[in-house]
Amino acid sequence: MKSGFAGLALLMAAACTPAPEVAPAADETAGAANETATPTCKDAEAATGTMIPKIDLCKIELGDGQPAVFVSSDPMVDGEGTLRVEIAEADGTSLQLIDETATGAYTYPYVEDIDGDGAVDIMVPLLTGNVNTSYAVWLKGADGMFFRAGELGGVSIGHTPEGLIAASGRSSASEWETGYFRVSNGAFEEIAAVVNRADPEPGEPPLTVPACEVIRVAEGVDPAPFCQTVPATPG
Repeated sequence: MKSGFAGLALLMAAACTPAPEVAPAADETAGAANETATPTCKDAEAATGTMIPKIDLCKIELGDGQPAVFVSSDPMVDGEGTLRVEIAEADGTSLQLIDETATGAYTYPYVEDIDGDGAVDIMVPLLTGNVNTSYAVWLKGADGMFFRAGELGGVSIGHTPEGLIAASGRSSASEWETGYFRVSNGAFEEIAAVVNRADPEPGEPPLTVPACEVIRVAEGVDPAPFCQTVPATPG
């Protein structure tokens, strides 16, 4: 699971309409790429590191018989740039093109089963702060294409045994917030938000486990289960 999170306000899901698809430069398309010569994004990231001004064409392999995910970007201009993700067949036939606007610097996208349905989803980094990263989350639909469910942020994002999506991020060295979401009508819906503190407030006795407080909960949802387990510290 990736680390990094741009701010706790970004825990709120935002099912925004993605930027219009813009045809990439000819040498940055999956169709023009020699797949065998295109480095994996894992190898590219190992070579360049993260927080970079441009991502050269690289690929994320989804396995035998599956399309490949090609990643590239325009150069950053005045702190913004277009991060491009293209899903393509082995012969270069383009299936889907995703454009997102990244801010500050680029971090490589990655794939992971975020919603627990057994299919990999695409996490596109939009903004990385000192600790937290915000992502545009593209979930894989029943038709095999990806749809933008919204934006989540945090140090860690993944699915829970209860079938929810949890996004945890730090607000300080000893405090972190976790938002719990479900997908409703193709978009993230927040179910609850919890704050955990590792240190006691002034006047409180020392804590044996992190303190937990449910600060938001959807109507009709029981808040009690969200503070029943000892929380993991993100990052």
